[in-house]
Amino acid sequence: MKLRALLVSIAVLLLNACVTEVKGRQIPEANPEEAADSNLQLGVGYYRQGNLPAAQEKLERAVELNPRNVEAHSILGLVYERLDDPKEAGQMYKRAVQLGPEDPDALNYYAQFLCRRDGQRDEAMKYFDRAAAVPLSRKFVNKAVIYTNAGVCMKPVDLETAEIYLRKALQIDSRYREALLQMADVAHSGNNDLQARAFLERYLAVGRPNPTVLWLGVQIESSLGDMRTAAKYAEQLKKDFPAAVETKQLLEQERNAG
Repeated sequence: MKLRALLVSIAVLLLNACVTEVKGRQIPEANPEEAADSNLQLGVGYYRQGNLPAAQEKLERAVELNPRNVEAHSILGLVYERLDDPKEAGQMYKRAVQLGPEDPDALNYYAQFLCRRDGQRDEAMKYFDRAAAVPLSRKFVNKAVIYTNAGVCMKPVDLETAEIYLRKALQIDSRYREALLQMADVAHSGNNDLQARAFLERYLAVGRPNPTVLWLGVQIESSLGDMRTAAKYAEQLKKDFPAAVETKQLLEQERNAG
């Protein structure tokens, strides 16, 4: 009995020596890859909740347990960005791409990061193109999202190129709301407000209005001279989203006009 008790005690000690937390309980880390995946899922959950320190802790543990986990590196990059640490974020995104050179999600994350950096837009577009070129037989990727992100990246500097990418997104998914909204904005920025109106109406047929949509509607209809429709958008914006930045812009515009 003493020998049996001793063996049980040793087993318990070994079990407790390597564990990780999953939703308040402890699980063994005998399999590092499985433990890394558990920490990854916890980290993603904390990130979505806005608990960045907890997300950082779990994701760093995931990377420690499985240094080749592409997704853990990418999501940890997002966390570092939110924590205002672009140097660490860039290293995580870059490492994810090195580990998964044909992983469309890793490429897309890194491309978006580069697009947010001054002077890195051209490099970002290379990674967007690489992400979109990955065959679906290797890994499923929502190419409508990638093309839309690429279009958004180019919108501040090249409306024509932005439109090309956004149209590619809509060829894949004609009801993709973000692409429809961005096309409306691109058309409005290019002084093609009839086209902008059409895309905004297509958006409203599949998505709910938000401050960005309503404020864009005000601007489009005002440019077209349809002040009645513009006023409808304006009233809905003020009624439904009184604290929005766009509402403040609207009120300031109305004061200046008065």
